[in-house]
Amino acid sequence: QLFWEKRLQGLSASDVSEEILKSMELPKGLQGVGPSSTAETLLAAVASALHSGATPITGQLSAAAEKNPAVWLNTAQPLCRAFAVTDDDIRKQEERVQQVRKKLEEALMADVVSR
Repeated sequence: QLFWEKRLQGLSASDVSEEILKSMELPKGLQGVGPSSTAETLLAAVASALHSGATPITGQLSAAAEKNPAVWLNTAQPLCRAFAVTDDDIRKQEERVQQVRKKLEEALMADVVSR
């Protein structure tokens, strides 16, 4: 199915207490292509491409895909405009990972001390 991501539109993940989990925020440079493209649809497409493919994700390289995605769509890529990841993007992500690891370490140490 060409626009399979549309089937997931409106669905949300929830935790064991059935509280809806907050969706991830995508980088501002990542923009969807196609009919009624939403951030949730784009997230599903990118996550699926990362999980199932071994090729790099570049987005839709043809400018014609924005005009008529049903005709000019590269099915090996998610429904998003072409993008590039910069060294600055990588550096910012590394900083975020370090901050989260530090918070996790503090939480684990607090748990050990409380026991």
